[in-house]
Amino acid sequence: MGEIYLYQEVGSTNQVAEELIYHGAPHFSLVLADSQTAGKGREGRSWTTYPGKALAFSLILYPDPGLIGSAQLEMLSGLGALAVAEALRDHLGLNPEIKWPNDVLVDRKKVSGVLVDLNWSGSDLKGVVIGIGINVLRGSVPDFDLNFPASSLEELGGEEISRLDLLVNLLDSFLKWYPRLGSQTFITAWDAYLAFKGEPVRLVSSGRTVDQGRLMGISPEGSLIILSGTGAERQYRSGEIQLRLVDRS
Repeated sequence: MGEIYLYQEVGSTNQVAEELIYHGAPHFSLVLADSQTAGKGREGRSWTTYPGKALAFSLILYPDPGLIGSAQLEMLSGLGALAVAEALRDHLGLNPEIKWPNDVLVDRKKVSGVLVDLNWSGSDLKGVVIGIGINVLRGSVPDFDLNFPASSLEELGGEEISRLDLLVNLLDSFLKWYPRLGSQTFITAWDAYLAFKGEPVRLVSSGRTVDQGRLMGISPEGSLIILSGTGAERQYRSGEIQLRLVDRS
């Protein structure tokens, strides 16, 4: 690990981490806050982290030409989600799933999200920030309308949970998988946690359905594989695509 930057309250740990990159924060530095008032989500959404209720942190990475190339950048969300899922399984005995590309579910309710921010200087990648939020205790889920059902680990697991112990286990998993990013072992582990495999799903972008089919798995390149009704396979990179189950009622 690099440095640890601990805050009582910030707007967004990702934003703080981005600023620290430009001040020379070391590789694998951790930015951790007890609460966030403007946590960042996908498609510009914000996420409030209430004091004492959740885990909200960001990791600072610097690109390694031998490890993180253009092909691996879109796998970083999967890396964060895999680390969360493994920690929830091994540390808490839960049965998590990864809703491609960046959410972690327990009992098909969202308990964690991952947001990757790339910091560029012209055409050069200056640094990477991986933000992770986990709903740990009761009261951690915001009370506004969500586009996917959410819950907390305490509600789903029925036991008292230490945020610090969970963080340590998660970081252990992250550091284990980071050197394997993009390897077949990594893809296989990511795919093993994939939610909705074999089920009909919709892929949505900007509120519009862009494709529909049966979810088959994750390709060796980290793309989602969808099987259409005609038997044709199509692959999708993450981008701003969201995954939804097809309403079969």
